[in-house]
Amino acid sequence: MRIALLLMIAGGLVIGLALPGARHQPTHRATTSAAAIAAPIATTSASSGETVIRRDASGHFLATASVNSEPIRFVVDTGATEVALTEDDARRAHIDFDPARFAPVARGAGGNVGGQIVTIDRIELDGRRVGPLRALVLADLPVSLLGQSWLRQIGSVSISNDEMRLR
Repeated sequence: MRIALLLMIAGGLVIGLALPGARHQPTHRATTSAAAIAAPIATTSASSGETVIRRDASGHFLATASVNSEPIRFVVDTGATEVALTEDDARRAHIDFDPARFAPVARGAGGNVGGQIVTIDRIELDGRRVGPLRALVLADLPVSLLGQSWLRQIGSVSISNDEMRLR
């Protein structure tokens, strides 16, 4: 009975991850297209002190945040547990890591995900600063992810229609 229940839960997770529009998990490799990454960033400050990020044509919320004073393009991913950086973005932000020391740091739908746990001094988006912060540098990540380890420290996050609001 217990094994059957575990198999049903595992099957549901696999089906959920396979569905279009399913939440991206932090350990799942992002499938953001190059066109979506090249799209203009839609982050604005509202007069109410909110930051409003509009969903782009590919369905992602893209923003540029300052990582250790370097601009980095992120998918703002409420389904990602951690902040995850591409190797190139980590280098640009002067984060010390060594690809030769990459090891499994997470498990995704496709198996183990290789990378390295790092510490980021600070990440700032539209005046909202967090740091120091645990993050991951992941092998083969196509775009950096601004996940819950940053989002949960900035106040509230809400999504309605095609807008994400940070307060």
